[in-house]
Amino acid sequence: MDETAQGQHRLQSLSEANKSGFSAQRQAVLILGMHRSGTSALAGVISMLGAAGPKTPMVPAADNPRGFFESIALANAHDALLASAGSRWHDWRQFDARWLYSTAANEHRQRIKDLLLSEYGDHSLIFIKDPRICRFVPFMSAILAELNISPVAILPIRNPLEVAYSLKRRNNFILPKSILLWLRHTLDAEFNSRHMRRCFLQYEDFLRDWRYYFDGIGKKIGVVWPNRSDSADAKIGEFLTLDLRHEKATLDEIKDHPDLFPMAVETYDALTKIAAQGESREILDQLDLIRTSFNEGCQIFGATVTDEEAATVNGLIGERDDLIAAHNILASEHRALARDHEKLTVERDVLTAKCNSLIAERDAVATARKKLIAERDALVCDHIRLLEQRDTIAAAYNSLGTERDALLTSRSWRVTAPVRRLRSFLLR
Repeated sequence: MDETAQGQHRLQSLSEANKSGFSAQRQAVLILGMHRSGTSALAGVISMLGAAGPKTPMVPAADNPRGFFESIALANAHDALLASAGSRWHDWRQFDARWLYSTAANEHRQRIKDLLLSEYGDHSLIFIKDPRICRFVPFMSAILAELNISPVAILPIRNPLEVAYSLKRRNNFILPKSILLWLRHTLDAEFNSRHMRRCFLQYEDFLRDWRYYFDGIGKKIGVVWPNRSDSADAKIGEFLTLDLRHEKATLDEIKDHPDLFPMAVETYDALTKIAAQGESREILDQLDLIRTSFNEGCQIFGATVTDEEAATVNGLIGERDDLIAAHNILASEHRALARDHEKLTVERDVLTAKCNSLIAERDAVATARKKLIAERDALVCDHIRLLEQRDTIAAAYNSLGTERDALLTSRSWRVTAPVRRLRSFLLR
């Protein structure tokens, strides 16, 4: 048995174990949805309900300001895995499952396994969110089984036209490419998660009333949310608002859209039925037929499209080299500006210190001035009071002088009157 056959046999054994009721002590909720399908909103809610997220999450960005809730390290490892197999995150062709169990894939397998251990530790309930996983669900399932972690899946379903509009706004992808990407991620995620306990969730329904759906989701996938509380509900209510849905399209719009593939409309219709009514053999068979036709079409046209993309890439390489040269010039100018900036910063700091010293002196002078003004005002008050006292004393002095003069006059009359009478008597 060659290594590819061994890998497929190992995957088949794991699938049968899950179908027969295999249940590991730990659980991982896989969020299996296409890019721009509401996977971040779903991951945010699961996080607030108590499932453990990654230790090194992606930082929020303009296209996702409330956060991605996925591991930056795992996303980079998944990109490396795809690149090693000659693919990339926006490749709509079928991923070669045989390569995943080849010698070349072993290094990536071990790296992803180590990252799962370091990112999630020993938490009993974790969630793993990365749309890239839709392309290689069996590979991730096998790694989780080796770690004794039982995977369950939530598959968010969003109108493919809304996804295409969102990718046009963020990545400037043409609509047909985005629809092909939606088909690849959605069909592969659905097919390769059939061995798991899973549920499908309509994106707009989820935004409208998450509580109603999450009460049923936990039971369906066998998960008990650790933090199902009023406080968690309040936080989720603030986080999960209808303005998260920037693009809107109805079922009638996708049926009438001239650039939309019929199989995309059929796929979306089948998945919305599963989300509303549950799975049935008839709908799964319909999805199998669509997936088979899609894979055959990819095999026929994929190579031609790849050649055209390669030619485009070669043209872009020249543009890239020009941009690199321009970048180097800008980098040199940036370094010169950085040196000038550093010099100006030193001068600014010196001036700032001098300014602070002058401010301190000014404040000291102002304080002294206030003190002198207060002392002057006190002296003025004392001076006015002394003037009033002086005037009072002067008035009293003048009054006493008048009284004295009156007394002197009265005394002089009393003394001289008898003398005059005596003189008059003697002269007779």
